[in-house]
Amino acid sequence: MFKPHFYPTGHAIRRIAMDAIAPNPNRSRRRVSAESVRALAESIRRHGQLSPVLVRAVGEGYELISGQRRMKALKLLGRTHVEAVVLAANDCDSAILALSANMHRLPPYWLDEAEACRQILDNYPITFEQLVESLSLRPSELADSMKLLRLPPRVRNELRHFRLSREHARALLSLSDAETQLSLARQAGEQRWSVRHLQAFIDQHIHKAPLRPSVSAVVRDNRIIINAINDTVRELNHIGVAVTSRVEELDDHIDVVVTIPIQKKSQGG
Repeated sequence: MFKPHFYPTGHAIRRIAMDAIAPNPNRSRRRVSAESVRALAESIRRHGQLSPVLVRAVGEGYELISGQRRMKALKLLGRTHVEAVVLAANDCDSAILALSANMHRLPPYWLDEAEACRQILDNYPITFEQLVESLSLRPSELADSMKLLRLPPRVRNELRHFRLSREHARALLSLSDAETQLSLARQAGEQRWSVRHLQAFIDQHIHKAPLRPSVSAVVRDNRIIINAINDTVRELNHIGVAVTSRVEELDDHIDVVVTIPIQKKSQGG
């Protein structure tokens, strides 16, 4: 299992001026509701700060790793200092710990989680397998979420604004026009369309296809299936999973062999 270079247990809690703590540039939670901050502030007012924030030393000050909502709640109460644990964390460690802490405390929106994971994989020397293991995520679910990042940023913003599901995003990804994706994302959010309603609308008005196409019509062309498999293999390779495929067309059937390497856990993990 991938282990970050920090060790959060056994550290002393320090009292640090909040003005000395810079925000976390890798935070995965894009929005913090004012209501949740007020509720936390009331809890801190009554019971005190029950858990410290996590920071790391940067330059002459500190950078927040985890605890954005606690910082906001303390500022709402007029406090100037926060109880914190200072970790010796590098950039990659900080990004992973920030995401992990958010996922266990209050899971972030699936799109924020996928974007945070994509950013970590793009910017730091860590593999997809190491990342999902360190965050205890299901590889297939994260791979599916990251595939949906192909949607343009404006469309993703609409998804985030209305808190639409992965399934809504997957339906929109079937469209090739970004403006249509944007328009339907907004319409689905404003009118609270179910995934089934959105897919039916796309089939009827965009693809001009029947609502329930027969399976035989979909699989009539074998290349559709082969291309779908190859697309999945390419996507897995893009995120760092070394999957290979081989297609052999015979007289009466087609052999498709997908090879997935077995990741052996290290003895020290």
